[in-house]
Formats: sequence, structure tokens, C-alpha cells
Amino acid sequence: MAGPYRLRVEDLAARGDAVALASRGAAVTYAELAARAAAVGAALAGAGVRPGDRVALLSSGRAHDEPVALAGVLTAGVVAVPLDATAPPARLGRIARARGCRAIVLDAAAAALADGIGAELDGGLARVELDAEGRVLRGAAPAGAGGEVGAAGAGGEACEAGAQDLACILHTSGSTGEPKPVPITWAGLDAFTAFCIDLIGLAPADRVLRVAELVFDLAWFDHLATFRAGATLATMARRDLASGRALRDAVSALAPTVIYGVPSMFMKLAAALPGADAGAPAGALPGADAGAPAGALSPTVRAILFAGEVFPPRELAALAARVPGAALYNLYGPTETNVCTFHRVDRSALDGVSELPIGVACPYAACALLAEDEDGRVIEGPGTGELMVSGPTTIDGGPYRTRDRVERRADGLFYFRGRIDRMVKVRGYRVEPGEVEAALASHPAVRQAAVIAVEDARLGKTLRGFVALAGDADDRALRMYLAERLPPCMIPEKIVTMDELPRTPTGKIDYRELRRAR
Repeated sequence: MAGPYRLRVEDLAARGDAVALASRGAAVTYAELAARAAAVGAALAGAGVRPGDRVALLSSGRAHDEPVALAGVLTAGVVAVPLDATAPPARLGRIARARGCRAIVLDAAAAALADGIGAELDGGLARVELDAEGRVLRGAAPAGAGGEVGAAGAGGEACEAGAQDLACILHTSGSTGEPKPVPITWAGLDAFTAFCIDLIGLAPADRVLRVAELVFDLAWFDHLATFRAGATLATMARRDLASGRALRDAVSALAPTVIYGVPSMFMKLAAALPGADAGAPAGALPGADAGAPAGALSPTVRAILFAGEVFPPRELAALAARVPGAALYNLYGPTETNVCTFHRVDRSALDGVSELPIGVACPYAACALLAEDEDGRVIEGPGTGELMVSGPTTIDGGPYRTRDRVERRADGLFYFRGRIDRMVKVRGYRVEPGEVEAALASHPAVRQAAVIAVEDARLGKTLRGFVALAGDADDRALRMYLAERLPPCMIPEKIVTMDELPRTPTGKIDYRELRRAR
């Protein structure tokens, strides 16, 4: 019996001169991708990395180096540990240490950040450094590399289950104050990518826009589904995501056929398009044809997939009007399950008011609702409860209790009803306020700390911090302190100083009162 799909150099090479990677200034064929991936694998082997070891991935430029690095690590049978280049080195160093990484593959632009990570590890990691096009510039082990940090098998019990099938380890915000590891297996990636390819008919003629960071599970569709189908990955630099205008221009220049991203990104993109009521002539946007409606996105886009947060009905209807030829899909699932439900949007039902379902279970996922009582019984038929998921994309195959409250209606469709715990989504990234609180409370001037999520008409959900101080500190100083410890999505937009944080009668922080006080 054949095992799950895996990325292999020979399969990439077999696609020859077909374009694997395309950016505004360069293209890489599948044959070139295979050769560069093999060179990365050889450099890792030369640094003492063996199949099954963990290797960190870091890219500041987000050029072709990153998909080449990923392909090189995965085809070498090594477990990828993507690192967020926007996060501080102290946090990244803790992740690399905790996962037992033996090496790091990076672009030249990330060298200084890698130095900071190395300082956290008392000697650093063996490095394989790539140029922007994914060619190996150098690969050498620093003195002391591969010692205690690189001990084989390190990484914690949470990542050991199914280690022989492990493809990568992602990290989410953890309620304990430390990043939470989430192991992703080849069996899960096989099921997920095969489903996506079939769902949208992904084919070699397609151009998939690379949007999400590798630390985000959305990016694994971008890379692995694209390579598996033999399509082209259209790569954007991080700066192309900085504003709606930059994103719009990148979409116009790269002419993708498929885009998978978070709703807040699509909202930003739609807002940057000229409105039909602004007097913009048809086809005024670069990439639009003469028959396209005013304000339409490039007509090459045929499929839009979104996940990671709720898409407001009015904003979804506005996007749909700007991509009249595209099929729209709502995908749902926490990182621990990957996508477990899906829904193809009915355009005729987009009235700007009605909520959107998260749909039905994916073919590989078994979804059940548990009653929120002491018995936790399984709810049969219509009802609302905690969603529990089992299947190959789920940690250890499940069952995994998502802590998401979901309603199943009489027609069998699921609807998201919020979180049971405090976890929130900020720009599609999962954030545990408890981790932000722990970082804030570690400041020497802070006696008490609390963090809540608030709604912002312009930004969506944002974080707000509250502190009681034992010394001198202000909002700016505290935010700068957090910036040295947390990624940008976890920094509160504002930190409020109070004499004492409100408490419930049992002595716990009264978060309801904080919402009123904000």
C-alpha cells in the first residue's frame, strides 16, 4: 500500500521547464527548483543534518529563497520549523531550542536576525544561507553548533507522536506564556492538498498567489498543493502586503488565478480597488480587460479561498462584486486540525447581511458537536456545542476539542458561534491573551496585567492591555518592551494604566468590567 504524498526532488525535476516560481522580476522552472532544493539538502547533510532532524526556516525578504528552502528541507526528509521573521530573536531562539533544531536555512537578508537567534542559543545553529533566488551562498556549521540544542529527538513530547511521518512543526500562541508547537504530518498534508486540488480543480495552468507566512497553515496550501498540481507559485515580497494599494498592484502584476488568504487581507484589497461609483472607467485598473466592470480585480482570478477569521457579510459581498468571475470558498479549521469544514459561497445569497456558514465536514474530517455540560455528550442533529474533530489532518488523528462553539442547523450546515475560551484571531493569527499577559507581567514595573480583545471599525479585532504599576512605565515603554518579546500581531494597540485591576468576588480579574472601562 502506497504511503502518503511527499515532496520529492525527482517529481519536481520531472516537470522540467514548466514555471514553478514567478515574481515580478524572475522565474524559476521546476527543473531549477529541483536542483536548488537538492543543493539545500546537500548543504544540510554537509552540516551533519540527518533525515528526521528539525531545521528552522527564516526569510526576511520572502523572495524565491523561501519556497526553495522549504522544498530543500522537505525533500531531504527533514522536519521544517518555520520562524516568523517579524518576531524578536529571543522568541525565535526559544522556539529553535525547544524544538531541537540542528540548523537554520535563511536568506541573506535575515543574517542579522539569525545572529540574534544564535546569541540566544549560546553558539547558534549550522547555517545554510541562500540568495533571493534560492541559490546556496554558503553552508557552514559555527563552532559549537549541534550540541545540546541539536540533540536528536529533542523537541518535547507534544511533537513526538507520529514523528516518522512528521513534515513540519508550526507554532501558535500558547496560553501558558510560551509558543505552542503543532506537529503537521505528511498524512495530513496528503489529505488536505488532495482535497484542495480536487475542490478547485487546481491544474498546471494555474498561478497561485503566495500570501500567508510559512508559520501560518494557509501557506502550506500555497506551496504544497501548488507543487503537487504542477502549478506556478506567484511570490510576493512582504512589503507587497503592507497596504491595500501595494497588494492590489502585486495582484495586477502577478495575474494569479487562485488566492487563499484571510478576510482582513481581502477587505484591504477590495478597499484599494476603484469603486464602481467613483467614475473609474471599465478596465482602468491594470490587468483588467475592457469588458471588466469598474473596480474589478484582475479577471484572471478564478478562485478565492478564505479562512482564519469571520468574513463580515457586507465586506464579503463587496469583494464578490469585484471578482465577478471567481468561485468563493469559506474554509474553516484551527491549526491543530487544518481545514476541517468548507463551504462554497452561493453568490445569489450574498445580501450583505446574512451570515456565512463554515459549511460541512471535509471528506477526511469527522466533526461532532459536544454539549457544554459536565457529561460532554455528543449532540445528534441540530444544536450548538463545542466542535470536536478527528481525521488525518488533526493532531494524533484526534479527537481534538477545538474550543470553538459551533451550531449545526437542520440543513446540516455548521455556523461558527465564537470561542469557549479567551483565544482570539488578530489579522488571521491566533492569539492567546494569556501569553501577552505573561509577557506584560514580566516587566519589572508591572504588578498586574490583563489583555482583552476589542473591536475596531478599521482594523477588526485588536488587543488592549491593562496594567497596575509598581514603578515607572508608560504605554510606549511597555509596548516597546513587548516588541522585544512578541510578534507584531500580539502587541496591544493601547495599554491602559489603572490603580488596581478590577476583580470578581472570587478574586479573579474581572474581564467584563475591563471591557466597560476601556
